[in-house]
Amino acid sequence: MTSVVDTYELSPMQAGMLFHGLSGGAAGAYIEQVVATLHEPLDEAQFIRAWQRVAERHPVLRSRFRWEGVAQPMQDVIERVQIPVERLDWRTLAEAERQQRFQALLDRERTRGFELDQAPLMRLVLVRAAECEHWVLWTTHHGFLDGRSRFLLWQEVFAFYEAFLRGRDTELPLPRPYRDYIEWLRQLDDDSAKGYWQGVLSGYRAPTPLVVARDREAENVKGDSCGTHEVRLSAVLTSALRKRAREASVTLNMLLQGAWALLLHRYCGESDIVFGVTRACRSFLEGAGDMVGLFINTLPIRMRVDPESELVSWLRQLRAQQVALRDYEHTPLVRVQGWSELPRGMPLFESILVFDSHTLDAQLRALGGAWSERRFLGLGHTNYPLTVVAYGDRELLLQIEYSRKRFDDAVVARMLGHLQTLLEGMAARPEAKLKDLPLLTEAERRQLVELWNRTSVAYPPARCVHELVEEQAHIRPEALAAEGGGRRVTYRELDERAEALAGQLRTQGVQSNSLVAVYLERSIEMLVAILGVWKAGGAYVPIDPEYPAERIRFMLEDTQAVVTLTRKHLAAVLPASDAAVLHVDASQGSVDGRSGRRLERRPMSPQQLAYVIYTSGSTGHPKGVPIEHASLFNLICWHQQAYDVKPDDRATQIAGPAFDGSVWEVWPYLTAGASVHIPDASTRLDAGLMVRWLAERQITLSFLPTPLAEAVLRENWPETAALRVLLTGGDKLNQRPAHKLPFRLVNHYGPTENSVVSTCAEVTAEGARNAAPPIGRPLPNTRAYVLDRHLQPVPIGVPGELLLGGAQLSSGYWNRAELTAEKFIADPFRPEPGARLYKTGDLVRWLPEGDIEFLGRIDHQVKIRGLRIEPGEIEACITRHAAVREAVVIAREDIPGDKRLVAYLVSASPPADLADQLRALIRAAMPEYMVPAAFVLLDAFPLSPNGKVDRKALPAPEAAAYAGRGFEAPLGDIESALAQIWCDVLKLERVGRHDQFFDLGGNSLMAMQVVSRVRQRLVTELPLRELFAAPTVARLAARIEVLRAQPGSAPAFDALTWLASSGQSPGVTGNREQTEL
Repeated sequence: MTSVVDTYELSPMQAGMLFHGLSGGAAGAYIEQVVATLHEPLDEAQFIRAWQRVAERHPVLRSRFRWEGVAQPMQDVIERVQIPVERLDWRTLAEAERQQRFQALLDRERTRGFELDQAPLMRLVLVRAAECEHWVLWTTHHGFLDGRSRFLLWQEVFAFYEAFLRGRDTELPLPRPYRDYIEWLRQLDDDSAKGYWQGVLSGYRAPTPLVVARDREAENVKGDSCGTHEVRLSAVLTSALRKRAREASVTLNMLLQGAWALLLHRYCGESDIVFGVTRACRSFLEGAGDMVGLFINTLPIRMRVDPESELVSWLRQLRAQQVALRDYEHTPLVRVQGWSELPRGMPLFESILVFDSHTLDAQLRALGGAWSERRFLGLGHTNYPLTVVAYGDRELLLQIEYSRKRFDDAVVARMLGHLQTLLEGMAARPEAKLKDLPLLTEAERRQLVELWNRTSVAYPPARCVHELVEEQAHIRPEALAAEGGGRRVTYRELDERAEALAGQLRTQGVQSNSLVAVYLERSIEMLVAILGVWKAGGAYVPIDPEYPAERIRFMLEDTQAVVTLTRKHLAAVLPASDAAVLHVDASQGSVDGRSGRRLERRPMSPQQLAYVIYTSGSTGHPKGVPIEHASLFNLICWHQQAYDVKPDDRATQIAGPAFDGSVWEVWPYLTAGASVHIPDASTRLDAGLMVRWLAERQITLSFLPTPLAEAVLRENWPETAALRVLLTGGDKLNQRPAHKLPFRLVNHYGPTENSVVSTCAEVTAEGARNAAPPIGRPLPNTRAYVLDRHLQPVPIGVPGELLLGGAQLSSGYWNRAELTAEKFIADPFRPEPGARLYKTGDLVRWLPEGDIEFLGRIDHQVKIRGLRIEPGEIEACITRHAAVREAVVIAREDIPGDKRLVAYLVSASPPADLADQLRALIRAAMPEYMVPAAFVLLDAFPLSPNGKVDRKALPAPEAAAYAGRGFEAPLGDIESALAQIWCDVLKLERVGRHDQFFDLGGNSLMAMQVVSRVRQRLVTELPLRELFAAPTVARLAARIEVLRAQPGSAPAFDALTWLASSGQSPGVTGNREQTEL
């Protein structure tokens, strides 16, 4: 019979760990392991005897948790325990097999865990690796021991062991028991602590986000896999860091905290940074330094990063905060969180930084003698997604422990390199401003800035585009140039008609760089008009006849167009302006090229304007983008080489006349002798009709806007189709082609300001990470940078703004000098004068293989309850699901003050639990606050006139969408009682039998309230882990029925009621500690 000799309360840290264990937390969390390598003979019997003697001395080594049958969780001290010991003899094994078996042993012991109500919460494995080499594996639960305790215990074990070997015993001073610390904690007053922490966290409403692109699927990680990366800094760098810390009157630990805050700032773009730190908490109680137990505490550090601040002064601000913190370092984290302004259930932070003055190995070896030949390795993982551990030895050791469900190995390796680079910058440049401290390693910076922008290609000297068309008219005059609207035109006819029009334009005063409005639909006349404008020396301004009159009037006034080209039937609705109006209707004879007379040639430069296309502007008025012939020439050269354009190619003109895609659809082909085919309006809007038309016309290359391209990819293609490349762009592509399709699919991206196309990527049936296709790499003679707001390159996988430069860049906005200065900036990475970059406003990130992933518009970023959210990141995660074709995430505020994330999906065959699957997928990769509140299935997304998703037209979700499936009333007494309990706790009017507790807004605190009320109302003892395992009313009711059927089932404990009242929740404790004070 086990005899309990003492019982006392838990510390807040212990309570948090107990909650984690009861709620079915990750296997291996709060499991600590120490591996001792002993190059000496080992008397196993005496060694085990020494461990037993140490257990007799220290109550915590004989303690267990008890939560049943008590008003609040307690810890019992058992009179005597037997330490479990396993002995293994591997002397006959090869070295490689020994190492492999030992790694398996470590994993087995970690995942095995402990029964928390069974003492002792520790065990030993003794491995005889060679005649004079032994490996000792000591596995413990973190709930009773911290790092200082492990150091003290190893000393005691070997003190007794060495005495026993000599046939003697030894007496060691007995430290104060852990109970004394618990009693001391009970005397602390919360009032002053509450005021302090409320002041520290005032205005803080969202955890610092840390979302980085993954190198692979989160679903590939099975179980609760954790990883560790480490780097050891040189003694020279470590010494320099210590010197900088002294100069700033801070500790090395504080300097490391500053570096981590800067890294988080650079990764997420926020200036208000919060992360966790551990405190040793042994300085206030007399004799605590020699006590054995769990003393550490994890608390938030809040740092405001002003990029203009100087490093030293900023670190001194941190020091002042740390000094003030010392008086309140024992405050339980759960109380701190309760005093904060964060929503219930949301963690204060997602990463923690732990500083130990020395590793366990260094501390023990410093004892000298036989210790110098022994080696000790400590292993363990917290319950946080990311933990930074620093050991302040002569050579600073940095480790990052991480959950592989959130972060990839390569991502964390790069992150560790960035932390090292920041520290190197701090050591070298103490006078630097924070924004000037380097983050990227030299190799990574060179890769992002130089290697991935080595796009220089020597094309022929730039020429005006119409000159290239004229050459084709001379080479192949009778070849088909264009076809549409039931009519065809040869290169000779096209050239002659354009020549005649150019003559009329010159008589109207058109000269070099004059602007001519082209008010026409997609048609052969549109092609004639553009060529005519160019031949006359002018630049064209396309105006879609479908535009509202006010927009058309603004464009005509803004450009001061000399002439407007249109057709007779459109002229009647053309808003009045000062421009002369010319009709281009061939049937009316207004423009007839049969005279054969050629215009007098005037000198023309490739630097002359080719066109001015207007795009939407944030001020309510569109903004004009002028593009030169030289820029268009670069686009044409790339296109013709990339897609091997030949005279026998047949291309399409699908895009609207005022959409810059129409430029790209036409001129790479008419300058190569190929033909352009224009479908009617009904065909370009119907995927089935489009596929048949493409096959009938034997089209070989076609550009389709993204939504239409995704639709035709799902169609059945006839064997007679001649298409060899399908080009797409204009919106985010989510779909990949099927294996059977006989043509290539290439995704393109580019703003009007950089001549239509800036990057491209071929899209295959299977893509990396099963994610949405990327937008690829920059075109020849184009530069692409992903930068933060201070124009510094961001790391691979971290979101930033895409900036573009190179041969295709516009000179700026028409008549908008202020906006031009804002958006077109000097290129900080190029030495040549005049080099500029365009700030696209698009949120992207580099992928590890060198492609760019499009995430969305920066102006689509939203804030919900103070949390900044990038919808594009959530969309990218959702589209990894095989059943999802397209996804759009927006923030809706259908009820004033109640803003929620809503995900809209297009899926051909959605499973019944698609919303639940998507929630699980997102939770595996992102923080909880990025999980949409509702998922809405649509047959197709509403589109704007330019073929992009019209986010404003997305419908409001029905109420059932927020619960994940349609409402279904509870069945039976137990389900009804549970539903009422949930309503009471969650403050809801009704709850369905299939509604998920946590999807309805439940959190760990509410979960404990549910357990408590189930005990009271249903007279059933419900383990907390059951609610996590069965989070719907129906499933939980079924579990309660099973529990009630078990013999002896009766209400027994109030532990979780106490935990709920004290605010304990999983994920709020750490298992590392800080020993520098």
